[in-house]
Amino acid sequence: MKFLISLMVLLMINNECGLKPHQPIGTISDVTQEGISITYNALSRGFFEKIRATKDTLMVSNDRNLVEKETYICTEKDWTELMVLLKEIDIESLPTLEAPTSKRLYDGAAHASLSIEKKDTTIQSNGFDHGYPPKAIERLVNKLLSMAENAQKQ
Repeated sequence: MKFLISLMVLLMINNECGLKPHQPIGTISDVTQEGISITYNALSRGFFEKIRATKDTLMVSNDRNLVEKETYICTEKDWTELMVLLKEIDIESLPTLEAPTSKRLYDGAAHASLSIEKKDTTIQSNGFDHGYPPKAIERLVNKLLSMAENAQKQ
């Protein structure tokens, strides 16, 4: 009986319990396909902003519970610009990017983060100050913010 239990445990360990290895999010040829979204979050005690862009929609919310949210059409031009900017970024290094400033640590700025989702994979950046993203993602973040601002003006 002990032998049988030991054998079962050994087989389960060798099989790694069916865990899948980490899969990279992909190259730009994969990125231009459907199923990818880019999300920007910024929050502090009195401020919240969430911007989520997909190929077809741009969702903007200032409500933490996402009850009140505005959904706009993401134009093909804007989506193409986002994909070009995304191509410039090493997506796998997103979690290791360091923030250029630390104002969020003493309530000088809202906490912000950027996440890229593709199918079942999500890669999120470290926190940074709203308005002061790391250089590597600065153009992408600024494009998302300007898209949201322009959509809300219409």
